[in-house]
Amino acid sequence: MITKVTDYLTKLGINYTLLHHPAVVTTEESKQIVHVDNCASCKSLYVKDKKSDNYYMVVLPFDKRADMRGLAAYVGCAKFEFATEEKLFADLGVHRGSVSPYAFLNEDTTKYSAPLLIDREVWNAERVKFHPCDNTATVVVTLVDFKKFIASINKQTIVVDD
Repeated sequence: MITKVTDYLTKLGINYTLLHHPAVVTTEESKQIVHVDNCASCKSLYVKDKKSDNYYMVVLPFDKRADMRGLAAYVGCAKFEFATEEKLFADLGVHRGSVSPYAFLNEDTTKYSAPLLIDREVWNAERVKFHPCDNTATVVVTLVDFKKFIASINKQTIVVDD
C-alpha cells in the first residue's frame, strides 16, 4: 500500500518525504517515534452516523479529543460511533492504526464516498503527515500538496471549526 500511495503522489507531481519507522498504533506512539518540525501530527478516524449507514473520515490534530456528538452535529447527525474493523477494511482496505486520507484511494466510490471532516487547525497547517495506509511509515507533504491530493480524488471536504 505504501507504493500505491507514493506512486499516486508522484503521478500528481507532489513532493513528499517518506519516513519508515516501527509500527505505531496510537497517536502517543506516533508522537514519540515520528516527530517532524513545523508539521501537523494528525489522527484519522472512520466513523458512522448512528442512525444511518453514512460514514465519515474525521481528521484532527493528534492531541485533540474527538467530540463525537459535536462532530456529528456539525454535519446534521445525532451522534457518531466508530466504524467496525470489518467495515473499515471493507470500505478503505485498512485496519485500525493505519487509517488516513490516503485510504480513500481504496474507496469504491460507485457504492458510497465518505466525506472528509477535517479540523481547521490541520487545514491551516504548513505541512501534514499521515500513514500511507501502513503504520510502519509516514508521508509528509505540504498542505498545498495535501489539498491537491484531496482535489484529485474529488473528495467532499468539510472544514470543522471548534
